[in-house]
Amino acid sequence: MTAESFYDWMCRHARAMNWDLDEDAKKKLHVWAAIAATNGLDNAQTAQLARGLGVTAEEVTAAYQPEMRGVAMGELLDQPGLAALDADLDRIAGDEPPR
Repeated sequence: MTAESFYDWMCRHARAMNWDLDEDAKKKLHVWAAIAATNGLDNAQTAQLARGLGVTAEEVTAAYQPEMRGVAMGELLDQPGLAALDADLDRIAGDEPPR
């Protein structure tokens, strides 16, 4: 089972709040999802989304953070030196067999 994307999570809650998810609304939610995945959301953005979606700020944060962490980890591991360091740390932690 894959985790629900932040965009899909927002759409689900928007529908529950009877939003009309026309193309413009979907584009706006895509922008929110992109901001959350790349930069995270500040307190004001989180509060605004929470109000609009009928959820708590903590729920908004919990919904986007896994995706944001995945994006950040992907960017880090795209750098060869950091990917090698990650592999060494995994080996040291016992997560991988010795080379």
